[in-house]
Amino acid sequence: MDYILNEGKIFEQQIKASAKKQGVYMYRIKDTSPIQLKRNVKVSPNVFDCFIFSDGFLFPAELKSTKQKSISWDERIIKQHQIDSLKEAAIYSNIIPGFIFNFREPEDNTYFVHINDFLLYKDIAENGKEHTYKSKVNKSSIPIGICREIGVKLISIKARTKYTYYINQMCRDLIKKYS
Repeated sequence: MDYILNEGKIFEQQIKASAKKQGVYMYRIKDTSPIQLKRNVKVSPNVFDCFIFSDGFLFPAELKSTKQKSISWDERIIKQHQIDSLKEAAIYSNIIPGFIFNFREPEDNTYFVHINDFLLYKDIAENGKEHTYKSKVNKSSIPIGICREIGVKLISIKARTKYTYYINQMCRDLIKKYS
C-alpha cells in the first residue's frame, strides 16, 4: 500500500539526506503515533524535531514547512512545549537552538531562526511594541520577511524534484553569529 508523505515530512527527509551527504550529524527524533500505542500508555511529546551536530556545536531544531507567506504560532502549528524546550536549551554553551522555517512558495526559502530572536519577535508582535523591523509585523505569525531579517538563510539547490540544503554552511554561519 502506497501512502503519500506530506510536504513537511518530505522537507524533513531532504534536510536529513543533505546533512548526511555533507558529513553533518543529524538525529531525527521519531514521532509516536497515538494509533500505534496501547490503551492507557502515555508518551511525552517530542520536545523538538531533531538534533544537528557540527563543529562542536549542537543545534536542537524544530522544522516547519508551509506554502503560505507566514507561519502561525498557534498551538496547532507550534506547540508551547517546543518553544519552552528550545528556550531551555539556549542557556547552555555550544548549543544554538531554533526553528528551521521552510517557505515553499513561490520558491523555496528556508531560514534558521534562533529561539531568542523568535521569542523577541513574538513578544513585539503580540504586544504591539516598538520595533525596528523593516518587514510587516503580524500579530499571530512570523512572516518570511521577518525570517529574512532575523534568521540565517539555509541555501538550497533543487535537482529535478528534490532539494539539497547546505546544512554545513548554515551551521558555520550560526556558529559565527551566535558563539
